[in-house]
Amino acid sequence: MNNLEFALEMKNKRLASGLSQGELAGLTHVSRYSINRFENGKANASRETQNIILRSLNYCICEKPFTLWIDYLAVRFPTTDGLAIIRKLLGIKARYFIHYDYGYYGYKEHYAYGEIKVMVSDDEHMGVFVELKGTGSRNMEYVLQAQHRDWYMFLNHCLDLGGIIKRIDLAVNDMCGLLDIPVLSEKYHRGNTECRSKSFESVHSGRLGGKNRQSANTLYIGSKSSTKYFCLYEKDKEQQAKGKKTDIKNRFEIRLRSTKAVQAVEELLLTQNPRELVFYLITDFVDFPDYSLWEIFISHDSLPLEMNPVPVNLERTLSWLERQVMPSLVMLEEIDRLTGTSYMKEIDENSKLSEKQEMTVLQMCMDISEVIESEGVFYE
Repeated sequence: MNNLEFALEMKNKRLASGLSQGELAGLTHVSRYSINRFENGKANASRETQNIILRSLNYCICEKPFTLWIDYLAVRFPTTDGLAIIRKLLGIKARYFIHYDYGYYGYKEHYAYGEIKVMVSDDEHMGVFVELKGTGSRNMEYVLQAQHRDWYMFLNHCLDLGGIIKRIDLAVNDMCGLLDIPVLSEKYHRGNTECRSKSFESVHSGRLGGKNRQSANTLYIGSKSSTKYFCLYEKDKEQQAKGKKTDIKNRFEIRLRSTKAVQAVEELLLTQNPRELVFYLITDFVDFPDYSLWEIFISHDSLPLEMNPVPVNLERTLSWLERQVMPSLVMLEEIDRLTGTSYMKEIDENSKLSEKQEMTVLQMCMDISEVIESEGVFYE
């Protein structure tokens, strides 16, 4: 934007935030004299300074700048009875799970309710493996909500049943766009950081079409094979590349495995202070000194563990249909129209739902109150 546009936006946002020019100067490390001159159009701010000031003001006027979710959870249980884990831990009636005669990670079979996965093996050493990826975590939160439980209760129950936490991802959602991923990537690449690991990867993904082509920036800090590393990326651009919308501007994921995952869960349950845990995990590993936006981020004073419940849906199936199937169906409809054939009618008459497809319909359409077990199952 030009300097007049910047001056107007800066002033409007500063007034909306309730900050004085001096307070804005302290927040951004820009002198009060410069703040005054920028706002009154008497001096031109560099693009970098504009970026810092506007991102800081967006943070100040945002009602909830950051949210914290569990975005991945994997727990192994020392049993071969997958149905018992489904009943006693998840609290879901087993008949609503779809059974598959194959598994992942070396497991023999698995059960699925939406994206909630339960891997089963007859090898006691492997046990039962519960995996909640992104959507699986959201599906689990929908179940927990119906059961009047939260993540603390669920994680405690995992441990009560002898579960071993194998991995947990904590996702800090930047709702106001404070984090500047390209700038953080550049600073990390140039060594303008204090970090326990020199491993990093900065990538561009999700390239968009059109005149104003953009790409989503992603920064990995630390080795992906280690027990702790970070993934920072532009969530809104990533989702835009997929044809989706989100209110999340950026995401800072803390990915923990093995002992680090166990320690984090134990600390979370002991203190129930996710803000303290999250920023300790970050600042103990990496710091961007003398960078005001980073200082604002790590000084944020509230970060409760929240839930974003999502019922079982067909998002992945619809996405696959849109990419792989719909073009062929549209082609057949056009052929039928032009030639008088009846390919679409024949397909419709000869198509039948499989048992698994019928169960998927049931998962989506059955009221959640009918799907969950009674509360007493958690005290058996």
